[in-house]
Amino acid sequence: MTNKALIIVAHGSRKDSSNEEVKALGEKVRSLQIKNYAFVMTAFLEFAAPSLEESMHSCIDKGVSEIVILPYFLASGNHVTRDIPEVVQNIQASYPQVKITLKEHVGSSSGMVKLLSDMAE
Repeated sequence: MTNKALIIVAHGSRKDSSNEEVKALGEKVRSLQIKNYAFVMTAFLEFAAPSLEESMHSCIDKGVSEIVILPYFLASGNHVTRDIPEVVQNIQASYPQVKITLKEHVGSSSGMVKLLSDMAE
């Protein structure tokens, strides 16, 4: 069994149903990635819990050796370019034994153009 965790991090909303939507998405990803990740979690930067820091600490407490962070953002605003990397850097400094990989934000995916095109049809 793999000893990796995936954390899908979103902005977070004051609207609970929006946060629940992200959590449901995380569960669907978990079911598809069960062979690649021991844990798939969601995290939020604002307005909802758990925070990215809390999710990362939870993974570390569970003994994972690698954490992959996937920013669920369409554009590279301050959260993508500053806030998320800062959290990752701080946790990495405290836990150098854990490999932490920060992926590109969802909006930068080459598949996004096809997705939007397909949805427009």
